[in-house]
Amino acid sequence: MEIKVLFLDLDGTTLTNDQVHVSERNMKAIQEAMDKGIQVVPCTGRVLDMFPPQLLNRKGIRYCITCHGARAFDRDTGRTLYENLITPADSLKICRIIEGNGIYAEIAAQNTIFLERAVDEKLDEMPVPAHHIWYIKDEHCQLAVDSPGEYLFSHGIGIEKVNIYGIPEALQESLYGQLTNTGCIKHTREEVKPDLEFSARTLDKEQAVAAVLKELGVSLKECMIIGDSSSDLDMIKKVGFGVAMGNAPDSIKAQAKAVAPRNDEDGVAAMIEAYLL
Repeated sequence: MEIKVLFLDLDGTTLTNDQVHVSERNMKAIQEAMDKGIQVVPCTGRVLDMFPPQLLNRKGIRYCITCHGARAFDRDTGRTLYENLITPADSLKICRIIEGNGIYAEIAAQNTIFLERAVDEKLDEMPVPAHHIWYIKDEHCQLAVDSPGEYLFSHGIGIEKVNIYGIPEALQESLYGQLTNTGCIKHTREEVKPDLEFSARTLDKEQAVAAVLKELGVSLKECMIIGDSSSDLDMIKKVGFGVAMGNAPDSIKAQAKAVAPRNDEDGVAAMIEAYLL
């Protein structure tokens, strides 16, 4: 069957190991796929504003699925096609647990990142991930507010996703328990760790994919997805042609119709060249 839509994960898939750049070969193959009339749709855990400029500035990449399916977005019209967010009231509840502890928490909402101002003013002391430095420190693209919770609640904004990094050991179990007990979140990894990631409890990436496909009039069987992690697995199994990266766990590779070379070996380009061009 002819492939009409290509869904691309970013980290561990389309991006190089620095998690910032797209290789020249991958970028060339993506452009050639678009020139052929194939819709290329980034489908990632990232917030839209944190996409690599190579992709954000590329004409032809119209639709994006962000924050593991929390939002599907039409960049040409600025229209949200689908969203599954933590409600403003629950967002306030979550932020109250995090705020005031000096914890580095990236709160994704409205396609960008919010930081607590007290944290933003001490970025040199914060565990900013290496691949976020360009965005947080160099470009300073985030929105710093005194209280993200109060800001989101007062403006009727729901959280798309939260990433917390470098939680002190003394706070890890308590923070994890308090956040879990709100009953409104879904952890990406169900365990107490220094780093946490979570979204709305009802998050369902397939619904975000369905919203994009409805807009395009395309079926799942006419799609290819390339990914490397457990968040990609359901779609790898359900689309017409699911591809796992060579750096993906064996359990994911076993469910794919093809296995690409690793992300640091231009695996995305290899699959586009082999199956789409």
